[in-house]
Amino acid sequence: MLVRRPQAGETEEDLVRQEQELVSGGSGGGNGDGGVRPSVTLVQKDKRKKNQDVASHCHSDVGDETTTPRSKFGRQRASKKQKEGIVDNTILKEAVRCVERGAVLGGIVERCVPTDPKYFQWQPQPTTHGFPTPLTLHTLSDSDQPAAPGKKKKSLYMQQVERQKLVRNTVEVIDSANTNTAVCVSSPSSVMGSLQDHRLDALGNRSYVIHGEGVLAVDSEVDDIHKENIEKMASMTHEERMREKQSLLDTLKPQHIQFFRALRNHKPQEAKAQILHDREDCLQTSHTLTSEKMLTERKVHKSLKCVDVEMQVPEEQCEMECENEGLVNTQHKSGLHTDKTRRDSTSGGCSEVNISTDGNTPPANNKKDISDETSETDLPIPPSEASQWLHMDKVENDKLQWMRDMPSPPPLKANEGFIARFNFDGDVLPYDAQVSYRLALHHHGREPGRAGYTLDELFTNIRSHVLEQRRVGLSTLANILSRAKEGFYDTCVKPPVAQLVVEAGGVLLLRYALDDNSPLVYGEAVRALLHLVSSEPDEHCLDLVQSWIPSGLEPGIASQVHASDKARQELDKEEGELKDFEVVKLDVIRALIRTDTHTRLRYLLEKLYPKPAAVVNILSLLTRICRHSLAASWAVASCPGLITVIIKHFLPQHLGPLLSGQTVSTMNTVYGVPLRHALKLIRVMASKGRELASMLVHTHHLMNQILVYVSLDPSEVSVPTQEMLMLCQEAYATWSVFLAYGLSKSVEAVVNFYPLFVKQLIFYRDKVDVNEATDENQFNYDVGAQIMTTLTRAINVAASHSLLEAKMQLNQGTVITSDGNTMVLQPPALTWLHLRDLPHLVETCLAKWLTQAQHLHCLTFSARKLIGSCCDFLSTYYIKWKDQTSYNPDIARKIIESLYNNVISSLLTSESFDRFMTTIVPHSSLISSQKSGVERDPINIGSLGCVCIGGQIVPIIKPNSPFPLLLPLSTFLFSLHSLHTALDNTSTTHFLDSQEVSDYLSKVCASQKGLSGQWLTRVETHFICNLLLIAAKTHVNKKELYHQSALCIMNCIHKGDEFLIKDLLTQVICDPSFVPDMCGVNNSVQNLSVRDYQPLKSPALAQPILTPAQLTTNIYQSLSAIGNELAKTLVTKRELEASLVLKTGIPFAVNGITVSHTESSLSLDLHWPLSPIKYAFTASQIPPKSQKSQNQHRSDQSPPEDIVTVTRCLQMTYMGLRYRRNTLLHHSSYISWLQYLSLTFLSASDIFLDPIVSSYLQGCIAEILKYNGYAKLNARTTIDCFTSITDWYKRLVEQYMSVSYGDSTFALYLMVPLQQYFSRECRLILWGDVVDALQFIFLTSEQVEQFIPHTQFEEPRESDEGLVHKYRAAVGTGIISKTKNTFLYQLATHHITLYLSH
Repeated sequence: MLVRRPQAGETEEDLVRQEQELVSGGSGGGNGDGGVRPSVTLVQKDKRKKNQDVASHCHSDVGDETTTPRSKFGRQRASKKQKEGIVDNTILKEAVRCVERGAVLGGIVERCVPTDPKYFQWQPQPTTHGFPTPLTLHTLSDSDQPAAPGKKKKSLYMQQVERQKLVRNTVEVIDSANTNTAVCVSSPSSVMGSLQDHRLDALGNRSYVIHGEGVLAVDSEVDDIHKENIEKMASMTHEERMREKQSLLDTLKPQHIQFFRALRNHKPQEAKAQILHDREDCLQTSHTLTSEKMLTERKVHKSLKCVDVEMQVPEEQCEMECENEGLVNTQHKSGLHTDKTRRDSTSGGCSEVNISTDGNTPPANNKKDISDETSETDLPIPPSEASQWLHMDKVENDKLQWMRDMPSPPPLKANEGFIARFNFDGDVLPYDAQVSYRLALHHHGREPGRAGYTLDELFTNIRSHVLEQRRVGLSTLANILSRAKEGFYDTCVKPPVAQLVVEAGGVLLLRYALDDNSPLVYGEAVRALLHLVSSEPDEHCLDLVQSWIPSGLEPGIASQVHASDKARQELDKEEGELKDFEVVKLDVIRALIRTDTHTRLRYLLEKLYPKPAAVVNILSLLTRICRHSLAASWAVASCPGLITVIIKHFLPQHLGPLLSGQTVSTMNTVYGVPLRHALKLIRVMASKGRELASMLVHTHHLMNQILVYVSLDPSEVSVPTQEMLMLCQEAYATWSVFLAYGLSKSVEAVVNFYPLFVKQLIFYRDKVDVNEATDENQFNYDVGAQIMTTLTRAINVAASHSLLEAKMQLNQGTVITSDGNTMVLQPPALTWLHLRDLPHLVETCLAKWLTQAQHLHCLTFSARKLIGSCCDFLSTYYIKWKDQTSYNPDIARKIIESLYNNVISSLLTSESFDRFMTTIVPHSSLISSQKSGVERDPINIGSLGCVCIGGQIVPIIKPNSPFPLLLPLSTFLFSLHSLHTALDNTSTTHFLDSQEVSDYLSKVCASQKGLSGQWLTRVETHFICNLLLIAAKTHVNKKELYHQSALCIMNCIHKGDEFLIKDLLTQVICDPSFVPDMCGVNNSVQNLSVRDYQPLKSPALAQPILTPAQLTTNIYQSLSAIGNELAKTLVTKRELEASLVLKTGIPFAVNGITVSHTESSLSLDLHWPLSPIKYAFTASQIPPKSQKSQNQHRSDQSPPEDIVTVTRCLQMTYMGLRYRRNTLLHHSSYISWLQYLSLTFLSASDIFLDPIVSSYLQGCIAEILKYNGYAKLNARTTIDCFTSITDWYKRLVEQYMSVSYGDSTFALYLMVPLQQYFSRECRLILWGDVVDALQFIFLTSEQVEQFIPHTQFEEPRESDEGLVHKYRAAVGTGIISKTKNTFLYQLATHHITLYLSH
């Protein structure tokens, strides 16, 4: 049994009792139950008998653990085996012979020693003092050192054995009599003689390759190493040496072998160069060594102890060893350059040693290849040093490895991408960025050498249970999304970051983060969600143009699913059956509303009182939700208590805290402080619809707050002047939105606030200049621009008073209600007389500022806005004044003449204005080659794309853009010339004919117009339309340029501006004065020898016999009818009226000032002259909805109005293709025009038989095909009416076979895709699938030759064997004949002949 140790608290009697128990137990011997069993039992060698207990005890120790009773025979056999295992009791055979041994008595197992060593034999030498010198163990100095982590400390004997590394036939004796402690080195010749192997004589008596510095500078060191290597090789047989040699040759690199041979051939310079080369090569390839290669090199080092390492030794230790290098011979054995190097490499030192042997052994260039323990060199501190620290007795290498220097990332291949990693600011870090670990950018498992975090790792942090990790993850993600919206990653990250975040489930992840109770988490979650769905640059650009954009329109920003009417209707029906993540894939904003995000935001504002930054982000997020659609705005407005909370806390009417002297910077919360972001939310919400605006004004009484904010003097409140002016600016903008609907409280507020309006205008007239203190007056300019915008809306309201009053007296309804009845409206409280003093003040301000502008080199952006808003106000006032009872034409003409001659004319002819016009081209969005930023947005979010691809803002809104002034000024000029037709237009003509305007229009016509669909481009479109309309009112010299610009700008008109389509068609495009080239053709038809082609025959009774000259004459004579017809058919009546309401600003007819997001922001496409035919074809493909309509009798004959519409469309197309060819065909494909024209045959069965229609169809295709147009058809292009080019051609051939009656014009359209370079599928359709149509094609070769050369159909020869067989079948079966189908017969026989000849 085990003896119990004395415990604390035991008395002396207890100790005495324990002693007695110990004595009594010891007397029992080893067989007593209570005795102490000895650890080892020694058995005499000659003993033959022993008692059964000892035998059974020894038997159990050997390993037999069975407890079953044994038979007599079994016991004797066990006893015999045990006798054979009895050994001497003092010396074990395993101590002197390498024999595998098992368990010994008592479970004690002796440690196995190295294989068959020659242990050191102590042979004392006689001394003068009679006592031998004792053997010194050099491990005594290291005996106090702790063992390595996880290993047991070795005995002194094993430490000495490992240090000496003694091998067979190698014994050195210490010369104790030598006081100089010189090392006794046997000569190599004597060694080789003792080895009796004369093959080693070739190695020489010295090493040819060993060289070194520091500790190996003494020759004895080199000789010892050389002797040791010789002895190692001498202990091997010749076959073993040859085998190791071949193994080394297979392992070493050629340059290493060359290196060793150069040393033996006495070429030190070459060897030195090779050393440097090998060292550089090692540094370049060391990071790519595999485990297999390291194991191979380790084997090489073990076989011949050849190393090439960088050994660092402390200076003190170096000096001590150099002084005592001859102390003992064992210091220079093989253990020197292994154990010593490994020990010293962990300490800082200055010696570098390169060691190798004179053999074919390679130097090991990688320190990791020396031994398993050399990895300690990569640790930040040696484990031996770490173990000496307090409470660090147990050193964990695995943890120390995390403190090593990060490995360098592997090099990238050419054009190889890599995973993007971001820092905490959201910047993409370079692949090999050298970033300090102190920045905490390396806390990730993948790619440990690279700094930064991937999106996946950030998502992991956001899901973490640790608060700070969630906050950091959300903050970093918010910064990344903010950078992405600004275009920082457009050229380096693919796919776009926002798309990756949405597809990875980031929307719901951020939504869950909003539910966190910590302000650190939900604050960053709101910011990240805001930057995901909203674009700060877009909002800033919208704020900049809000006061001068045409009609004050606001954009709707929705997903592509919501933009499509069909997709939106399907989503409305099926949304209830979809899950949240499925709705996210379709529309993120709808998903946020569905998950009650706005309700959660209301709770945050009402209960948790977020920090100021979080409050601003919440209001901005709600604004983005409202921009989505009218339904989204109603969802926000209908959220219980949300609007009330916002108005209560962030739009307070009582401003006590601000008037008390407390500044915003000292406030810890913005509760009770008016925020312009809250007003912006109200403005965006109100712009969606009249009912929403009415609810905000009449239910929440917002006009009270607005009047308080606009009447505040910035000097009286503690808010910074800049913030106060921005709040005032937003208040005026919100007021102007309410006035757009003519809401009663907003109108009454104008009447009550009128004296303050006059006071402010007087202040601007007397105190504000545009040529002095422009930086200090920037916000004064912005506020003044908003004041002018508000007064312009007030002018519209006052102008409607007389109309509504007259209708009320007649009891006539003004608007139609939802039930279809008309409703009589009350006239507004604001009359025209209320505003009679304003125009004079504004005219004075405009004259003052324009005069100052003539002497300035450059106006600021805000100053341009201020002057432009004055122009808009006066333009609206003069136009509305004309419809009032107080209008006097003579007085109006005098005012207009005075303003034009004294102010406008001098500005247009000034040098400063000419310089100003030179900036128009660099700031043109239509000329710019940039791409809209909407390409980076996911399809389920959407944006305006104000930041173009590459990070540049759209040119039209840049700081030096001239459009804030040019657009209102051009509108004002057009109004003046419309009201006063006899106005002297010399200055205007000079402006229109200037070189700057001509160059600008020419570049617009030749540009790609990549930004034509961008929201802000509508500003430039309006400006060009104003120039064209002014040119129609005046006399310009470059009529053709303006006509070409009008045709070009038609497909750039945005939805909501459809009135411009009618104005351009009726006043410019179809005005005979703008087509002088057509006028010349009409006046001299007889002198023209124009005979482009012979009109083709038709089966109709009236044959098309119109020549190109006659086609032109008919167009010129019908220009007015063409313009009116296209204006009526290109846009619907409802769209045209809605745009006119917004343009004229009729308040009682405005239902919303937001343009909804649609699939295309443009009203027309590139083929707009043929759009009515496309509409007719689309309508013909819709099946009847009811059985009644199916049974209703339909006439096969098309109505006359349809024929007229098609004729006008073809006439416009022919005019553009013949006289403005470059404009129509410059950016569109030839095949698309051909497909649009072919819709005439597909939309009806008889329209193409009309002689006029047939004539213009022939003329249009002739214009497309000439100038080698027949060779420019792209078979991969198709219009949206068809799925592919083969679908289009097959339907065309089937229609021809059904209703054509062999019409030659129709047949000519079928021949164009049969050209050899075109798609082979079209030829297979005509000659294979619909082969019956061939017999109705009666064209001759001469007729086709007029439009397309024969070689286009004959070359190259047909290589499709199946198609040739179809040719032969058509000819052989008589489907086509030489007399009836001349062209097709010649075509088929030509290809058949060529095929047979080859």
